Amino acid sequence: MKNWILVLSVISFVTSCEKNDGKQTNAENRKPDTLAIPNQEKNVIENRENQDYCYLNVLGKDSLILKYKIANGNVTGKLMYKNFEKDSSFGDVTGKASGDTLKLNYTFQSEGMTSEREVYFLQDSGVLLEGIGAYANSNGSSQKYSYPKSVNYSKGRRLTPADCNLIP
Repeated sequence: MKNWILVLSVISFVTSCEKNDGKQTNAENRKPDTLAIPNQEKNVIENRENQDYCYLNVLGKDSLILKYKIANGNVTGKLMYKNFEKDSSFGDVTGKASGDTLKLNYTFQSEGMTSEREVYFLQDSGVLLEGIGAYANSNGSSQKYSYPKSVNYSKGRRLTPADCNLIP
């Protein structure tokens, strides 16, 4: 527990303390958004597949961590909601990269139970925006968006790129 707090504190500190000394900032050095590259540049995307992508959101004492790879348009990875004084969840994500959107199924452990729900993330200017929408139970513990086209990305959490070496 203490290790997680230390790692998240270091990541928060590093991302919030950027110097502006006339040199390029980290955002300008960051790799381009591979999900938002136009169709004529698809050969560039093929060279970036099978790389780890890591994103993080820290809000107070809560954190959201996503680590994934894309191979042939298929996404696989890990997702963790680490909540302070609430139930946390962690598990695997699988799904598709559809344009600038990651459409994932999140199979997770929480309170000793295994559940599954749909999660969407929108790639926007180098960050991921978590999709928020109404869910309908499709079969027992599996939840799917009731209206996938009405998922709202402005109300969800904003995940910024993180160093994959700092994420377990």
